[in-house]
Amino acid sequence: MLQTIHDKITGWVAYVILGAIALVFVLWGINWTLGAPNYAAKVNGTEIPVNAVRETYQRQLAQMERQSNGTLDEATRNEIKKRVLDDYVNNEALVTRADALGYRVSDAELLKAMSQIPAFQVDGKFDQAHAVAVLKAQGRSVAEIEALFRRDVKLRQLDSALTLSSFATSAELKQVRALTRQQRELAWITVPAARYAAAATPDEAAIKTYYDAHKSDYLTPETVNLRYVEISLAELAAKVSVDDAQLKAYFEEQKAKTPERYASAEQRRVRHILLAVTDPKNDAAVKLKAEAILKRAEAGEDFSTLAKEFSQDPGSAQQGGDLGWSERKVWVAPFADAAFSMKEGEIRGPVKTQFGYHILKLDGIQPASVKTFEQSKTDLEAEYRRNEAERLFNSEQDELADAALQNATDIDVVARKAGLTVKQIADFSRTGGGGDLGKTAAVIEAAFSPDVLDGHLSSIVEVEKGRGVVLRATDHKLPQQKPLETVRAEVIAAWKKQRGTELADAAAAEAAKRLAAGESWDSVAKSLGSSAQPPKYVGRADQSVPLDIRMSAFDAPKPESKPIYRDVMLGNGDAAVYSLSAVREDPSGDPRQQEAALRRQYAAQVASAEAQSYASAARADAEVTLNPQAID
Repeated sequence: MLQTIHDKITGWVAYVILGAIALVFVLWGINWTLGAPNYAAKVNGTEIPVNAVRETYQRQLAQMERQSNGTLDEATRNEIKKRVLDDYVNNEALVTRADALGYRVSDAELLKAMSQIPAFQVDGKFDQAHAVAVLKAQGRSVAEIEALFRRDVKLRQLDSALTLSSFATSAELKQVRALTRQQRELAWITVPAARYAAAATPDEAAIKTYYDAHKSDYLTPETVNLRYVEISLAELAAKVSVDDAQLKAYFEEQKAKTPERYASAEQRRVRHILLAVTDPKNDAAVKLKAEAILKRAEAGEDFSTLAKEFSQDPGSAQQGGDLGWSERKVWVAPFADAAFSMKEGEIRGPVKTQFGYHILKLDGIQPASVKTFEQSKTDLEAEYRRNEAERLFNSEQDELADAALQNATDIDVVARKAGLTVKQIADFSRTGGGGDLGKTAAVIEAAFSPDVLDGHLSSIVEVEKGRGVVLRATDHKLPQQKPLETVRAEVIAAWKKQRGTELADAAAAEAAKRLAAGESWDSVAKSLGSSAQPPKYVGRADQSVPLDIRMSAFDAPKPESKPIYRDVMLGNGDAAVYSLSAVREDPSGDPRQQEAALRRQYAAQVASAEAQSYASAARADAEVTLNPQAID
């Protein structure tokens, strides 16, 4: 079916669909490498490709490493891998369930789904040539693209069915309203721990007691001395030499392999007005209307204005019918024949295609062209250097791996065979790393692995993309207890901080008792040396109130005839005492609109929970074979 669509959906429709597919590829980051020798999982007989799962895993891993500013440990990597694989398996199980329930995607639904995805754009406008290039780069067949979209639409149909079947009862809404709309009137006083810490002075017994109770905080780090060799893509790229003769040869080679990179076909920029023929019985009437609009355009009326008023092409009407720059092959034959036989500024029509009648105006012509060597030189040189550096990097990586395998304990021999220099880092720490290798988790894990501590060389460890090392560890030092006298200042500071927190907590608890006994709010605040926050109504999510106070206040019972006073420890070590004096429902906004919004919101939450349960049930019913090692 999509092959037929592919033959027909050119021109303005192609803009929407090519853009949709391209955007899906960009957002999903799918790696369409073909010919994988195995699968990541098999669900009800359907194999899930290794490459797709591996690409998603690598993308999520990279994202989390960026967020954490470092390499993740093996346990976290395995957790991400498991989550990604589970997501693929669950989706495939849902597809099987949808098929069994009779969900199907018609050609019309397929086209509608494609057309609803924003077009692939360059500088705010869809660029057909760029979209085609993206599609070519993905290497997927038309049938595979169709299957991708049909699968997505089918899962959305199933999700919509679950969502539409979810609802909220009055009793449930009442409970949700109490949780989400309730406000509580609070006033509070913060009791800073630092004030008490500054006045606290430990005696020798207190210092010794604290030190003995926290000895694990005062250990020297576990360290090794590292000797290592390194290969770097950046260093290799800087060493690559290139001259015009090499570049010209490379240019001719690439031009023979991918001539489309250097040749641009003739392109034309056309505006059009489309009058669709939805019923063959109306063909003659639509044609007459098109002829009338054509006469108005030929008489000098602004073509863009006419397109906005009459065109039934949703993709171009509001742009005055502008279809942008396109090659002949993008449009269906009758449309392309007309567009490529017109003179610039000419208006022609009506032209009949399977979509209806078109009136065309040619806005511009870009002749076919071929890039010269000089025009391509800058890009060619960068590409050539990168390719040569990668080739050298891969070669050196193989040489280094072979040398390390043959000389399992001697880093100097490995360096000599690989033509590298041995580098050193003294006192490389298990907790903080060190030297040029920094705090890279993979390097730390390798440096303190049993084999490396036993005197063996590590395998090649990736410090970052394009940079690898082989490690040799010596002088392994286990953590040692630091004597009290060497850490006395640290112990005193830690004791004072802890004591300040204890005293602040005690002061807040005493203040709560005094308030409950009838002492005035201002008097208590003054005795604590803190300014009190005046009473105000707050919701559960009000960020102006410390989280610990909100959690305690919303867990407290409703006050009856008098306020409730409680003390609470804050996450930063301070303490606080608060007054809870009243409870109400948020009075702002239209109650009917809020009720409707709350009903929709809760129904969506119910639908989400039901969808997760449904997915779990589909997974439980499916025949699943996992192969997680395939994506290592």
